[in-house]
Amino acid sequence: MSIDEKERLLLGVDVGGTGCKTAVYTLNGEMLGEGYSEYGLSSNAPGQAEVDANDWWQGAIDSIREALAGLDAERVGAVGVGCTNGFVPVDRDARPLHPAIMLWDQRAVAEVDRICEVLGREEIERVTGNPAAPGAYGLPTIQWFKENRPELFAATHKFLVPGGFIVAQLTGNLTIDLSRACTTQLFDIRRQQWHEPFFQKLGIPLDKMPELLPSTAVAGTVTAEAAAATGLPAGIPVAAGITDTIGADIGANCMSPGETLIIMGTAARVTMIMEEPQFDRRFMNFVSVEPGRWVGLGAINGVGSALRWLRDVLAIEEQQAAAGGDDDVYDLITAHAAQAPPGAEGLILLPYLAGERTPIWDPRARGLLFGLTISHERSHIYRAFLEGPAFSIRQAVEIIAEKEQPPLERITIGGAAAKSAVWNKIIASVLGRPLQVLSGTHVEVLGAAVVGGLAAGLFPDLRTAMERVAQPTTQVEPDAEMHRIYNELYPLFVDLYPQVAGLYERLGGVELPGRLEIGD
Repeated sequence: MSIDEKERLLLGVDVGGTGCKTAVYTLNGEMLGEGYSEYGLSSNAPGQAEVDANDWWQGAIDSIREALAGLDAERVGAVGVGCTNGFVPVDRDARPLHPAIMLWDQRAVAEVDRICEVLGREEIERVTGNPAAPGAYGLPTIQWFKENRPELFAATHKFLVPGGFIVAQLTGNLTIDLSRACTTQLFDIRRQQWHEPFFQKLGIPLDKMPELLPSTAVAGTVTAEAAAATGLPAGIPVAAGITDTIGADIGANCMSPGETLIIMGTAARVTMIMEEPQFDRRFMNFVSVEPGRWVGLGAINGVGSALRWLRDVLAIEEQQAAAGGDDDVYDLITAHAAQAPPGAEGLILLPYLAGERTPIWDPRARGLLFGLTISHERSHIYRAFLEGPAFSIRQAVEIIAEKEQPPLERITIGGAAAKSAVWNKIIASVLGRPLQVLSGTHVEVLGAAVVGGLAAGLFPDLRTAMERVAQPTTQVEPDAEMHRIYNELYPLFVDLYPQVAGLYERLGGVELPGRLEIGD
């Protein structure tokens, strides 16, 4: 029996830094099912951050099956995949040859210097719209493999991003969408094609890169093997994919100049829509899904990842309480943080636990608790772990506000960490601006699903799709007294990094022993 097009469902997958989220939606954006599968980052040396790409695929399988539970899978008409930053070398069958190197990974610092010597920093920024940096961009990672794992580099058929890896497992085709190609640093962001002179000068074969496709192009269809693994119908179209942040912009209906979206995930992302390619080197810059537009992204590493570190290392009591009841561990942490006064009695966190991108772009930066005294309690530390990222978000918002473009009229916030009323109030008060809080938490997944629907022809155009799936919001107002306090502390936060930046470099030069195993 044929299925009416209006009854079709969309399935979105978001491959995040620490877990894979999947959701099933109607064409009006109603979520009918969701799934989540967590996986871990590994670090075999300071500054490294890896994920087994097979965990991405298993996470996708598990979360897809969970999202489809109780639904008629035959109604699914399209799949869209969004993803975070990461690069993995694969063979011809899309099997990983090495763990994926993630955006927090800083091993390729030396390779960045050598790349800049060959290509020139200004030329890299002119062509790609982005600054040279390890982890966040693929070229230093690819160069690291070339110089440090030459046999593996020679054996690599393609370098894939996380979303491209999942698309390959679903369809058998090895592709990359244009938005994610912007993070390879081998892509001409204005001409929207591979920049062959960079490949030639660095001795990187062009054929090691996957096929370039627009985000809303069909990369392939679900194979029989992938259908058996996931429960999806075989033969349905799979879109080429989307950068998770642009997917979030789509899911939040924030794709116009003058609108800013703050996504609170493992990292925080603060977006800016541009009608002209006027790129700021403090931001990451991408091709938009809409022709003739670009997306600037303030990328802040230490947000959800910093809170997760706090959860795993310090919040033992909250972990135990959550395990023994119905409370979420993060709700317990933020409730504990709310017991401390605004400003945490002078305790300020630089949330650079994994280096930092916007605005400093310093892979050597590390976390710092400034102002710690014997009078501080756990609640103060917890609050500092909410306020420090909020200060970083303010730095990104201020960069957007200073641009010569339509005035910043609306700030929307979403993402898993935006469920916290405590954190949202802190961010609004740090900014001194009201926030529109999205009712749903999985806007990246919704945006990926919409991209799938566009690829399958289930929507006439992007604007119609966004209006159909738009979620309601609630407004959070800043607290005037909290804003006054934060205005006094914010300049201290901004001044902290320049005061210690040289010390980070010195610390990185100290030879320290690695982690010891018990019995060593």
